[in-house]
Amino acid sequence: MRGFVVLGVLAILCFSGLARAEDETAALFGSAARALHDGRAGDAIAAFEALADRGVVDPVASYDRGLAYAARVRIGAEAPGDLGRAVHGFEEARDLSGEPTLVDDASRALAVVRGEIARRRLRVGEPVEVDPGRSLARSVAGLLAEDTWTAVSVVASVTLAMGLFVRWLARSPRVRIAGGVSAGVAAPVLAIAAAMTLAAQHDRSSLREAVVVVATERPSDPRGIALPGAQPLPEGARVEVVDERGAWTRVRFGAAAAWVSSAGLRELARRE
Repeated sequence: MRGFVVLGVLAILCFSGLARAEDETAALFGSAARALHDGRAGDAIAAFEALADRGVVDPVASYDRGLAYAARVRIGAEAPGDLGRAVHGFEEARDLSGEPTLVDDASRALAVVRGEIARRRLRVGEPVEVDPGRSLARSVAGLLAEDTWTAVSVVASVTLAMGLFVRWLARSPRVRIAGGVSAGVAAPVLAIAAAMTLAAQHDRSSLREAVVVVATERPSDPRGIALPGAQPLPEGARVEVVDERGAWTRVRFGAAAAWVSSAGLRELARRE
């Protein structure tokens, strides 16, 4: 009996601890939102970063954090990396949210911030490309959800099997031709859908991406020695994380891959 009492007390303490943590998180989010509304960008950034340190993954919090960094730039109190951190917040909000309005707002905010980054780079004679976009394969894979690609693969597989079966058994030339046509159409559809399913599965389970949050990130070799003639990665660039070794991270930006300092990157949160 005493053991049941102890377990009950522990369960109550655990529940109260979780409730207290949720209340503190809600209060912190409220104070961050108020600071942003009142124009206190520094206070808002501190509160939103505290939320991120607590492990809060929320598209609204990410979007508001991006707004806070952009607001600090707008009021003339900019700190190095603010534009990149604003891009990070908006990119994260766009990735995490399933609400079309928030996705559109984040996309528009990204265009504004990246436009400012490009303008600054143009002014000092640097390349203005900030976002090379996804590869063709990843763009196609992103057109449909992973489950949809899987369903297309199943339907194409069944159609291919039926077409081959009909072509093999049918005696009528017309039926055999129809089976052959069905199989001929289903085969490439199956190949594409299977490849896109694997690509979508990889993106969901293995893909890691980050945003450059320093003014420029100079590409290096695995020893950390800057590559001569290599174009530095621009602030706000979205890169794919390929590998990590100590204080260095290998990233892919467009078609180029290089090692950069991990301190200049901020990884994007992913939906569970």
